Amino acid sequence: MGRKKKVTFKLNPEWMLKEPLDFEYNKYTLLDYIQKCEKKFDNFEIYPDFVELSLHLANLQSLIKENTILLTNKKFESCDDEILLKELYPKKPRSLTKEEEEELEKTIRFSGAKLFDAFNLGKSIWNIVFDNVDVTLKKNKDSLSLGKGFVFYHQKETNKIFLWEFESKKTKGELGTTKNHIKLIFEGEAKDFTLNNLILTFSNWHEDKLVTELPIFEVKTKQKFPMEQALVPIIKRKISSLIFQSINTEKIK
Repeated sequence: MGRKKKVTFKLNPEWMLKEPLDFEYNKYTLLDYIQKCEKKFDNFEIYPDFVELSLHLANLQSLIKENTILLTNKKFESCDDEILLKELYPKKPRSLTKEEEEELEKTIRFSGAKLFDAFNLGKSIWNIVFDNVDVTLKKNKDSLSLGKGFVFYHQKETNKIFLWEFESKKTKGELGTTKNHIKLIFEGEAKDFTLNNLILTFSNWHEDKLVTELPIFEVKTKQKFPMEQALVPIIKRKISSLIFQSINTEKIK
């Protein structure tokens, strides 16, 4: 993606405390939000709702245990960008009247199970996608430690080829922390292309003499999933796992 986007949520993290604080209003606000999430999950669109639900669940626990709301100024780089603990900051809620405290307590009691059920639904959809996406290393295993390479996917339903560049980059100012990036460099009909020709033609690293020696991963799916909201996030996580396992195996050897 290009420029980072300021984070926006379907449901404001401070939704429970909006004035006037009223349980009935909060109940229908939450039910409307959950309905939107469930509709996305039904279409296998996991992200970004799965991440947001995690924040609302954490917020509920924080409010109960610490009487604080967790907020973030994070700017998302991708649809599936996770929110790390260090990217959250606590905020004490405004002073409440006795009547408002009662309305908030009813809201909290009602919301816990609803949010947890929605999160579990998202998790089950995540597992379905994960189990139905296969990522295998096809070439150049010895170059895995370079932390970058290519990913290709033949989408049989449309007879399209998708080719991405994959790279793990160190996060600025954070020792030992890396972040994974995947960038689509080619999307087109499967014709008389060879993978090497596509890489040499469309890769941003084409001037590197070793570009054809970088690892190449192949993606296969048992059904069609939304690209940005499901397939690409799972691809990123599976490749990261393969690289991590390979590097640690080498260290053990």
